[in-house]
Amino acid sequence: MLNKTMDDYVVSTISYEELQISLTQPLPPQYLGNGEKFGMSVVGSCNGLICLHAYDTLNVVIWNPTTRETKVVPESNLPLFAPTGYCTHIQGMGFGFDAKTNDYKIINFVSMYEPNFDDYFMKDVKEIIYQKEVYSLSTDSWRKVDGPQCFISENPMTYATGMGSWLAYVHDRDSFVLSFDMSDEVFLKTPLPDNVNEQDLLVLNESIAMVALMPVDEKWREIRYDIWLLLKVGVKDSWNRLFTIGPSFAKIHRPLGFWKNDTMFLNKIDDGQLFLYDPSTKQMTDLQIHGHSDSMQMQLVTYMETLVSVKGGNESKELDNC
Repeated sequence: MLNKTMDDYVVSTISYEELQISLTQPLPPQYLGNGEKFGMSVVGSCNGLICLHAYDTLNVVIWNPTTRETKVVPESNLPLFAPTGYCTHIQGMGFGFDAKTNDYKIINFVSMYEPNFDDYFMKDVKEIIYQKEVYSLSTDSWRKVDGPQCFISENPMTYATGMGSWLAYVHDRDSFVLSFDMSDEVFLKTPLPDNVNEQDLLVLNESIAMVALMPVDEKWREIRYDIWLLLKVGVKDSWNRLFTIGPSFAKIHRPLGFWKNDTMFLNKIDDGQLFLYDPSTKQMTDLQIHGHSDSMQMQLVTYMETLVSVKGGNESKELDNC
């Protein structure tokens, strides 16, 4: 669990069985860079390694919280094919594991456009130049890969079974799931179910799940969350609606991820308070874990302690589940 307390970013580890905070530690100092602080995000967590990115910068760090070892990822030096004066923006990023080569990889979605950032998300996709770049931990280098021309939503990547996925779109009403196979380095597109308002992607039992924000009435005076499960990547008809949250909870709580079975973590939007929701009983349980009002950022990732090296070594030893 990642939250922001006061002005310092910290990572809190919640034990899987007891659902209590077992350890809280600050982010690695290398993350901040030159003594500055930036808005931050967890790109992904894989096999006990965590990838961090500072917003609006090229600062990326791979971190093992167990050993406190860090790897500052070098900036890409690949040429950008855009006219002089164009702005460059890392539109999306992902982190995962290539089981075929036993390698960890980062993928960047780089977009280049005319210097009018206010209109960025209103632009036609054809007005932006795109470049996809993959970083390999084993070679400590970047290279280009081919991929579709589309916008990546601001939500973090979802990672399951060697594949990173994002919500993406070409036009406002043309959203889909974009998935990247970390081993084969190919992209797959999955259309969404009809008439849904996508919100977030999560992972349930190593499959992609989607949170859809839906109106209860025509004026959106009440809302609900529909939870969908994707049974097969690339196949629209394999979406299966599992259950609905709300409407009583939907305006004040946000789904963060799954625990056991279909039980979900929700956080209270105004103060970051963490709850557990059981869809079979529709009961909410307060976990007595709180964020900091008004400055709270919370992101939930699955993490397992490991001794795997972030320097590119192949040997790892798992310590415990958490």
